Amino acid sequence: MSGSMSRAAKERRIAPYVFISPFFLIFGAFSLFPILFTLYISLTDWSLGGAPQFIGFGNYAEVLQDSRFYDALFNTVLFMIMIIPPQIIIALFISVLLTNGRVPLVGTFRLVNFLPYITTSVAVGLIFGILFDWNFGSVNVLLAKIGLIKENVNWLGQPWPSRIVVSLVTVWKYFGYTAVMFLVGISGISRQLYEAADLDGASKMQQFRFVTLPMLRPVMVFVILTTMIGCFQIFDEPYMLFTGMGASVVGGPEGAALTGTWLIYDNVFGSLSRFGYGSAIAYVLFLFISMVSFVTFRLMNKGEDA
Repeated sequence: MSGSMSRAAKERRIAPYVFISPFFLIFGAFSLFPILFTLYISLTDWSLGGAPQFIGFGNYAEVLQDSRFYDALFNTVLFMIMIIPPQIIIALFISVLLTNGRVPLVGTFRLVNFLPYITTSVAVGLIFGILFDWNFGSVNVLLAKIGLIKENVNWLGQPWPSRIVVSLVTVWKYFGYTAVMFLVGISGISRQLYEAADLDGASKMQQFRFVTLPMLRPVMVFVILTTMIGCFQIFDEPYMLFTGMGASVVGGPEGAALTGTWLIYDNVFGSLSRFGYGSAIAYVLFLFISMVSFVTFRLMNKGEDA
């Protein structure tokens, strides 16, 4: 009797670990192991045709001397400047508009705003590649008809126009997701705060400035940080825009659209097949993203900590 009770007690103690073990097994196999294996690969010289050769931090030293890596970081910073402000402004405007109770068919508008986010990158690249085509693109035709341009702009063949197109595509694709985040934040604000502000004679603009924005601060921090991290991970949009239209130069015209993720892809899956060097770029980029995110988080919460 005592033996069966002790066995039952052991089973009760083991049961919780058995139930949670699938998560740790899946996490270890598909997350932890690839991370550690990539770290090991970054310390080796490994191409497709041979076995890994341990070289220590040689790849990291090469990354820090690689001009293409710094070009990718520079492009990423430009994309952040060109993407984050308009994306947040548009998403915030739409979220406020959809929560004021005066817009008909709110559910339909929410779905329409979110559709770009779930659209495949292949379709997005092809569609915008056609819209901004130099010869027959609809954008050039429209701009010419309203008199803003006299000759067609080579949007995908010049550095700055190509950056503008990548930024527009990214904002268009992700503003719906950002708007959903703001919608959730605004829905969580107590209506009593707006009623009290209304009784005090505050206008709608004043209510937005002194009630909505302060109460959205945590959501704003989250949105800015995730958007920054997303900018560092931009790959699908520029890759599909330029490779989908037959471009042969990695990174677009003069490397103007080259990002860190595209650089990793080019080194690992391109003609070089340098797995070790691509892994080193990934880890350096990870450390840089972590540093920028930490500094940004501290700066945005400086007033809160005081």
